[in-house]
Amino acid sequence: MADPDEAVAAALDAYQQQLLPDESDGHRTDPLLAEPLIESLIEQLARYASRRGLDVHDTFAELHQQHLDRGGHDHDPSHSFRLGAEVQFRQQRTATGAKPRYPLWRGFITALATAPNGEPQCTVRVPGINQGLHVAASELEPADSILPLPTRTAGAVSHARDAESLIIAIAVRLKRAANNGLVADEQALTDLAQLTMRLGRWSGGQPEAIMHHLYDRVMNAAQRTARGRPGPDAAARLAATEFPQRPDPLPSDEPPPTTRPKPDHPPKQRKHRL
Repeated sequence: MADPDEAVAAALDAYQQQLLPDESDGHRTDPLLAEPLIESLIEQLARYASRRGLDVHDTFAELHQQHLDRGGHDHDPSHSFRLGAEVQFRQQRTATGAKPRYPLWRGFITALATAPNGEPQCTVRVPGINQGLHVAASELEPADSILPLPTRTAGAVSHARDAESLIIAIAVRLKRAANNGLVADEQALTDLAQLTMRLGRWSGGQPEAIMHHLYDRVMNAAQRTARGRPGPDAAARLAATEFPQRPDPLPSDEPPPTTRPKPDHPPKQRKHRL
């Protein structure tokens, strides 16, 4: 896998060349140039996104929160991480001097609580490693997001939680196809392989272990859809539960159509004699 830091530096190289073609010094060696150049690039990226109708405000807010959360090994988190936040286990000693209990695993938070001593507690699911590790918030720090992965069947995926949900949806669809004697969708199989590989590489687990951990969820979802009434296919129904739901359609102002049968021929008008 390419080094993300080098990819960013190369992008900044190109931006500097376009913006300051006559500048002899480079941002790689001149911090006084690197800082305003980065700020300018971020500002222009935000404007570019706005012109294309893309909302990146939540991304910037998340980056700011991550900066606060990474306050150092002695950082005392007075808040709880948000549900779904991508985190990793700190490898430095905690504020109490305790050594880290876990290696550099990455996952996302599925539950939040407060211990009797008032310390925030988190439940972290590490794909392919453990379904629910109960740890103190001080043992965690924000993790770099999973690298975006364009899929053939569901668009781009850029969050570990979404990658896991999509793996389940694809696996359910393939399971239903196999049960009905249908040929497996090659594009879905490719997406499934790439998603499990990318998620395992990000979390520190293995693709096989990820599928093993998700097996029960896949089978339960496949059985639910098999017993369900006719309607959308398995992947669509599962997606409706795994992903944000669409708003309900607004009721129509028009009255419902009448159910009274129409006559075959309109009634003839009677002629009145004078």
